[in-house]
Amino acid sequence: MPLTITAHEILDDAIRLTWSDGRESLFHHVWLRDNCPDSRHRETWERIDDVLSFDPETRPTEAALSSNGDISITWNDGHRSCFARDWLRRHCYSEPARLEHRPMPTTWAGGPGATPPRLTHDAIMETDAGLLSFLEILRDQGCCVVSGMPDERKAGEALAQRIAYLRETNFGVDFTVVSKPNPNNNAYTALELPAHTDLANREMPPGVQFLHCLVSDAPGGESILVDGFHAALLLREENPDAFDLLTSTPFDYRFHDTEWDVRWRAPVIGLDADGALREIRYNNALRAPLNVAPDLVKPTYQALRAFVAILRDPSNELHFRLGAGEMLVFHNRRVLHGRAAFDPNGGARELHGCYVDIDEMMSRIRVLGGDNLLA
Repeated sequence: MPLTITAHEILDDAIRLTWSDGRESLFHHVWLRDNCPDSRHRETWERIDDVLSFDPETRPTEAALSSNGDISITWNDGHRSCFARDWLRRHCYSEPARLEHRPMPTTWAGGPGATPPRLTHDAIMETDAGLLSFLEILRDQGCCVVSGMPDERKAGEALAQRIAYLRETNFGVDFTVVSKPNPNNNAYTALELPAHTDLANREMPPGVQFLHCLVSDAPGGESILVDGFHAALLLREENPDAFDLLTSTPFDYRFHDTEWDVRWRAPVIGLDADGALREIRYNNALRAPLNVAPDLVKPTYQALRAFVAILRDPSNELHFRLGAGEMLVFHNRRVLHGRAAFDPNGGARELHGCYVDIDEMMSRIRVLGGDNLLA
């Protein structure tokens, strides 16, 4: 049953609304006037007024509920604003509402028997409902294996483009992961790759990574996934001092070859403005020499060792073999990925990869879910 406004009261600097579920919302006068629907263009939905367009001390002279449950406000300068009740509830900024609006990822451990979520290529490609289900898994759990991939090099890119355009990096729009002569990245060797996030050396590392397995004949090479958010929460619980250091101390990362020298400096564990986990940025292969104040050198190494020990704990690792015709997709700024060493003399191993940014993934979720229509 739709929520309705059951009561309203004009206070000194705000209007208090009471909802049919018993919750109360406080909307300040200045906030309501700033967000008057008339302050936005009717077609673009973008603001056409700013905070200098009205008196910040303006206040309502009257507020009334319409027959459909929306609320209209008459201001002391004669302006009138009409707010839809659904819009007000959606934008309520009470503490309970703010908590509800925060993303709540489903964190996970690994260990024997643990497997990543799975969907089929056709389910994602054929319907928007299938695509939305796939994207919600990536948003909430951070990874998915897609089976039934066509035996075509561009099949992974075609699926990624169901979300949005591809993210280009210094490795190109796409890349092929094979063991090759004169590599400029450890991924292009047969070495073991401990769990890491890609391109930690960039200001904004790519968000969603797609790795389509075309050939998987070489012995070894099993895939490894670790939920970095799960590991960070364990660190915060077990060693809060280490957690605080890794969220506040920037590390230098660098990729360089004969054509590129790309560097960035950021904490290993990134938090958003509300203190929630935003990203994990850790790639030992790209980690440059530590550059911190002298009194932080030893504590920072101790904190990093504590976090890496959690990442390497077998109970937090998810191991599986990615076969030909399967594609691993994961949130690169949350889920760390790696592989066991493999023997290139025992057979070929080839993966085709590309990226899509998180902004585009989240936008697609909102559009498919209809959230963008609520403004």
